[in-house]
Amino acid sequence: MRFFSVAILPFSLAVLASAGPIVNKRASFTLQNGKDAQALNAKFASLSAGSSCTSGEVACVQGAFAQCVNGQFISTPCAGGLTCVALPLVNSPGTSVTCDTEQDAADRIARTGATGGLRGRDVEARAGFALQNGQAAQALNRKFQSLNANSPCQDGENACVNGGFAQCVGGKFIVTPCNTGLTCMALPLVLSPGTSLVCDTQADAQARIAATGASGGLFGRSESELEARSAKAPAACKAKKRDDITERSADAPLVRRIAQTDLPAVGSSWANLCRASGGDTTTGDPCDQLGPIGGINALLANADPCAQQDIADQMIDFAKSKGIKNKDALIKNAIAYAKHPRNALNINGVVPSTPFCQKAPKNAELKGIAHAQLDGVDPGVFGAPNVALFSFGQPGSCPFGKTPDVKTCTCK
Repeated sequence: MRFFSVAILPFSLAVLASAGPIVNKRASFTLQNGKDAQALNAKFASLSAGSSCTSGEVACVQGAFAQCVNGQFISTPCAGGLTCVALPLVNSPGTSVTCDTEQDAADRIARTGATGGLRGRDVEARAGFALQNGQAAQALNRKFQSLNANSPCQDGENACVNGGFAQCVGGKFIVTPCNTGLTCMALPLVLSPGTSLVCDTQADAQARIAATGASGGLFGRSESELEARSAKAPAACKAKKRDDITERSADAPLVRRIAQTDLPAVGSSWANLCRASGGDTTTGDPCDQLGPIGGINALLANADPCAQQDIADQMIDFAKSKGIKNKDALIKNAIAYAKHPRNALNINGVVPSTPFCQKAPKNAELKGIAHAQLDGVDPGVFGAPNVALFSFGQPGSCPFGKTPDVKTCTCK
């Protein structure tokens, strides 16, 4: 899972510096610390990004660590699998606000002698919110499918966009990609009502949602709906399909992803040319952001279908900038990058082809250039973790400017 950095400050830093023995004091404040933590967690459950607050106030807002700035909560997400909670201090009176697992937080509160879990009433309420949490996670995952980096949003809003964790800043989503093989999704909380946004594997996320009693997988759709939605390849495409690789069967193991071992080389080839270019390699960090970091992220299965082309356009823009000594080599590298296959993951028992970008490139050098498909993907079905499966013949099954011919399963 991808971990997001969170700076956590306890409410009572000053007590850490207190001197003298604490053994005699502990019995008098331990239980009260537990109850105070429960009261805070109960309060936090009612907060949202739009809740009123006092500047400098620290809280947990929808599972994220939040600090009030100019009367508005600014949230920082917890790392994968963690949620923001109030915990009782151990050696002095008071509480702290931090990111922790729900189970550990409940255990710490229970050790103070306080009963009722995180909020003083979790034991009684848990059975009532489990299913609701699962269904709420499914609803969020359905909503996230329709979002992209340009979708309108409200400041402080968190979402999953194109498979990455996104936070709305200035009315625009800022997206942080998940690690390879993971995708951002909504998951149900276990010990309290609500959901959290986490970078996780689809298999683990489906298991967590199923454990709540919610049916229909990540999105709450029935198996029949998934089957109808998972696209039927045209007959001409079926003839090209390699059943031993792309289909789930008793004789063939489930392929979860088609690995690409050359991605590090793809990133370093650009970075090396960039550093030797003589151009401005500091503004925007083009050598790394267009190579080993952003360039590789754009080749992952959960990247936006146009992310790879956008990176290639930025490479050519850099090649044409002031001071460049190896323009031709940089442009040649950009074209090769634009043709490189994207990663492919197993979705509902099939490894689909990756969708093609449906907009014209900025630079003429990329006209007519499109990414290749990996050997072993299904030529008649397209999709990605963040793109619903669809059949060849629909928009996105051919590169921009070409038309799909379902009779031959080719683009013309």
